Amino acid sequence: MSLTSLILPDGDLRVVRCDIIDKIIKCSDCDSALLYLYIIQKGKNFTDKDAMRELHFTKERYERASFTLTNLLIESEVSCEINKHIKMNEAPKYTSDELKIARAEDHRFYAVCSTAETVFGHILKEQHIRSLYKIYNYIGLPADVIIELLMYLKREKSTVTKLDVERESYIWADKGIYTHAAAQKYLEQAEAEKPIIEKIFLLMNIVGRMPSPKERQFATACIKSGFTVDAIELAVNRMYENIQTFSLNYLKKIICSWHEKGVHTVSEITAIEPEMKNKQYINPDNDDLRNDELEEWELEWIRDVERYMQQNSIKKNNGV
Repeated sequence: MSLTSLILPDGDLRVVRCDIIDKIIKCSDCDSALLYLYIIQKGKNFTDKDAMRELHFTKERYERASFTLTNLLIESEVSCEINKHIKMNEAPKYTSDELKIARAEDHRFYAVCSTAETVFGHILKEQHIRSLYKIYNYIGLPADVIIELLMYLKREKSTVTKLDVERESYIWADKGIYTHAAAQKYLEQAEAEKPIIEKIFLLMNIVGRMPSPKERQFATACIKSGFTVDAIELAVNRMYENIQTFSLNYLKKIICSWHEKGVHTVSEITAIEPEMKNKQYINPDNDDLRNDELEEWELEWIRDVERYMQQNSIKKNNGV
């Protein structure tokens, strides 16, 4: 996920998103706030290298701020939704004749369509061709890259849908995967990370179903930030210890909290939080949360959940 996805259409005035500001204030991370303002100011000219130099950030400090900001984006679903909304609304309205001509006369796009029929397992309908042509002609992914993407999805999923292809295309475009070499590098990295991601999914009790985009993003972010599987297991155990149920948002907050402290392995975590070392986890019979052992963000999270449950209860009672 690129941080430039924070940027709305350019102009003399830039829009600061209140939902992102609220989350930055809530997590009290000054570096993330500074990086966010820098990104807004630079717009499409933003680069990681320039940001580190002009903000006087070390690589470690920049990566920590970037990770926190990226997770705030994932949490609020800003990045994907903004890109998807803009690209969907600005895409040309291809006519049936244009699609027929493109498939008949452009041998590269013809190869994309042929591969897609194999991946989908059926003859393409006009809506499928329109979606593929938008990715090819408007988003700008080359034919060989789209074919690699389609085959990758086929290997990963038993059934591939049009939405799967569109979603993955936005991810690849956002990562700048516009060449066959870049696609190969990305797929090699994905293959190397696959066993680790599968272990993380198992810890998250994702069994017998495909992980959601949010769950996949979380696992990938953990790996890129240097968290070990054992550390993620420690986070999962802490989650069950404190709230007796699974919550992806709560798990993200634990991971972000450790990342902000610069700890990513069990030994590093237990060095600054020694009480984590010998805890007895997962006790569903214990309904009492020991508030003196919870961090402030955890208490605030619990209060938010309680408020949400109360509001829902009131709405149900009022027949809303």
